[in-house]
Amino acid sequence: MKNQIIQFKNITKKYYGLTALNRVCFEIPENSIFGILGANGSGKSTLMKIMAGLIREWSGDVIFKGESVKKDDLKTKKDFGFLIESPTFYEYLSAHRNLEILARISDVDFKMINHVLELVGLSLRSDDLVSSFSYGMKQRLGIAQVLLHNPKVVVLDEPNNGLDPNGVSDMIRLIKNMKSEGKTICISTHNLRDVEEMCTDFTVFNKGVSSGSNSMSLLFSESCNWSLIVKNPNQASDIISKNEKLEQIDHFNNKFIIKADKNQKLEDINKIFSSSNVLSINKESNLIDYFKND
Repeated sequence: MKNQIIQFKNITKKYYGLTALNRVCFEIPENSIFGILGANGSGKSTLMKIMAGLIREWSGDVIFKGESVKKDDLKTKKDFGFLIESPTFYEYLSAHRNLEILARISDVDFKMINHVLELVGLSLRSDDLVSSFSYGMKQRLGIAQVLLHNPKVVVLDEPNNGLDPNGVSDMIRLIKNMKSEGKTICISTHNLRDVEEMCTDFTVFNKGVSSGSNSMSLLFSESCNWSLIVKNPNQASDIISKNEKLEQIDHFNNKFIIKADKNQKLEDINKIFSSSNVLSINKESNLIDYFKND
């Protein structure tokens, strides 16, 4: 049984009669990477802003480590780090100098600056002006800012937005590194692949309602979806069309996503597609089905 570090109980937020969040309830396990998944307008960003104290008027209760969090509880806020919108810096100063200013304001030991720059992969660029940084580097510097006071919980709103493929890979690696340091990371995203790539647990938001807490490992174990890369895609397509127990979900070049019978295991799938020269087979989550059905 996982320890729950945060519990949301009946969180409700209305804007002039419009319900943005409707009695939202879910729990975030300690030392998890928790994904809040939902389309634009589903309410996930509203919840993030409530957590950060940017929205003050709401009803319900937030429990942190077993204690109710008051909206002005400064002690609790020291345990959290937030990156809700694109970070802003003094562009004419270096990365290190920007963090020095924040460290002074926050009464943080300057020794933490080199540590967080190394953690986000910017130690070799610490003396370079921020104006020379790419968007992805500025995102990483933003996370360095968040980590400066060594929070227990890190909250990131759409951390992969606007990043190129290399930037996304860097961000995923960074988030997993934060988990390995014992932190709990909560991310909002509209991208299913983000959740599959990094998250240990998730909830789905739809029109201000949450699906509750769900485990990615359980989702994978219950999934009937498989990803295949084959040498002979035409042969693979023929096999799928002739097998009533297989359903093609997606196909691009020599890669297929299929749904198989729930009793079929990896060796069964490999045997079925042997004539198409299988290069790799991996279990896929059924998160896309879950998202559609929610």
